[in-house]
Amino acid sequence: MVEINKRPAGEPRDYKERFEFRFTVGNNIICQRYFRINNFNPLSLSSIELLNTIRDCGAMIDDDLKDKTEKYLTYSAPKIFNTVDEMKRYFEKEENRKTMRLGWGIVVKDPSAPNYAWGKKNEPVPVAEKFDNGEFYEPLTNDDRVTYKFAFYDNGREVCATSWEGVYPKYVRNSIDLSNKKGKLSEDDDPSRLNFDSWVLYKMVEGKSDIVYKIIKDICFACSSQDNSWYTIHMSFITPKGKVKKYDNTTYQREVRKEVKRMEAYLNEQGDR
Repeated sequence: MVEINKRPAGEPRDYKERFEFRFTVGNNIICQRYFRINNFNPLSLSSIELLNTIRDCGAMIDDDLKDKTEKYLTYSAPKIFNTVDEMKRYFEKEENRKTMRLGWGIVVKDPSAPNYAWGKKNEPVPVAEKFDNGEFYEPLTNDDRVTYKFAFYDNGREVCATSWEGVYPKYVRNSIDLSNKKGKLSEDDDPSRLNFDSWVLYKMVEGKSDIVYKIIKDICFACSSQDNSWYTIHMSFITPKGKVKKYDNTTYQREVRKEVKRMEAYLNEQGDR
């Protein structure tokens, strides 16, 4: 059973569990959780199994954001043209007109042209709304290339982490919610009554579960095996360039050896009773 931020009886109100994960975007903490690991095995802190689990958690977050990006673009990305004449020539073809949905945004890069929406008469209609602020067609900038990091901590000290550079739309990266609760509707709610922004958010999280709970559950599993032989502390591998490298997490070795000995002594004592 996963226990999150549960304060034991008698502990002060500022009590925090020993273990923690942080998901950061740039220098900003987006999601942070303290939790307990039942049957914790200290040997796990030096294992490749924990490192792989942390990498998998990072990939899980990345996949979640990619999926939301795909849905966001499906429902929000406007059709883009350089000029009004280019737009008109495109929609002269019947097969192109059939791809459009009512209300779909159309953007013309020419600054003198208005924005358009696909109208009821199957043709572009000028509108005052802005369907795009350049997000979908302007070149990427350094602000768009953001570093995402997922890290696991023991008593405030980073044990291992994984990071990647993600380029998600501004709307997606500014509304990250790993619990996937924002936008969820109850059985009594009617999606057709939502405004467009709320409807897009609803579609982005539709069918998704809370991945915060799954992340903690996976970390707890990786750190709670009572079979020490299950953990890989030393491992040699060949890099893509053909070089032999060794995995040897020595940061925690001295502490881990002491804790393992204490745990083994305790287990032996219990077995003698």
